[in-house]
Amino acid sequence: MSKRVSAISIALLVLAGSVFGVSSASAATPYKACKPAKAKATIGKISYTCAPNPATTSKKLVWVSKPCIDANKSYLNAKTLSDSVVTSFDSRISGATRLKTTAERLITSAQKNVDTWSKNMLTYPKNPTEVQKKQIATVQAGIDLNKQRVIDGTANIVELDAQIKEATDGKAKAVSDLATAKASITTACK
Repeated sequence: MSKRVSAISIALLVLAGSVFGVSSASAATPYKACKPAKAKATIGKISYTCAPNPATTSKKLVWVSKPCIDANKSYLNAKTLSDSVVTSFDSRISGATRLKTTAERLITSAQKNVDTWSKNMLTYPKNPTEVQKKQIATVQAGIDLNKQRVIDGTANIVELDAQIKEATDGKAKAVSDLATAKASITTACK
């Protein structure tokens, strides 16, 4: 009776293994075909899961190591963070570029005023009347104000250029860091 129970037990285990897809760890080979999805095995001292290899575009199930799966999770987290950081840098670049364009228009307008009003100053006589002296003072004040606008606008553009460069460099670094994280998947999934 015990032999019969043992034979039935073995038959049930084999049947259960084939029905539920229990894979033998000794039959598992790293990054070779496996089934079913999410099956677990230990090869050497490393845990493997039956899943698509994240380092490839193939959807075939293979034995994927835990370090590979962990590297992929880290990459996906980094990608989410990187996407929002890149979006933030893009917004900063766009905003600073718009402000720079506005500053350039203001400089052009102010410089045009300086040039036009300076030319008009030449039309006043060498010995102006009191009314003309007031007009000259008003025009000179306008020229001085517009010269200051040109100076301030130019300084603003220098600052905006620095912000654009900083955001462009930051975006490039975020993209580079993400590429490095992606490369770590290839390294971990060998």
